[in-house]
Amino acid sequence: MARSSPDDKYLITTGLKKLDHVVAMTGDGTNDAPALKKADIGFAMGIAGTEVAKEASGIILLDDNFVSIVTAMKWGRNIFDSIRKFLQFQLTVNFVALVMAFVGGAILRESPLNPIQMLWVNLIMDTLASLALAT
Repeated sequence: MARSSPDDKYLITTGLKKLDHVVAMTGDGTNDAPALKKADIGFAMGIAGTEVAKEASGIILLDDNFVSIVTAMKWGRNIFDSIRKFLQFQLTVNFVALVMAFVGGAILRESPLNPIQMLWVNLIMDTLASLALAT
């Protein structure tokens, strides 16, 4: 809500949080500090913002440009997706190796891969996963 009084900003932030919404608040003045502190994510202006607003916020926009928020969100989502893909790949590879070791041990009475071979498989798969998912 633009051009709201400090009390209204705080009430809106508190009300939205009570409704289990994720609340982001931007501000640059001392009067914005309570709402910035209450919000899940507080953005303060780095150039035009007061020290009180900067201390109350979680993130300081050094260039006072809202485009920085969008850029940061894109980077954050990209990193999150990459980590999720990497972990999914690693869990799949390790689950298959674990099943292969247990089934092979139960049927053959020995593991189909010795520990050195298992380390090599993990090394190769980790390297390939890192290269594939880094792009």
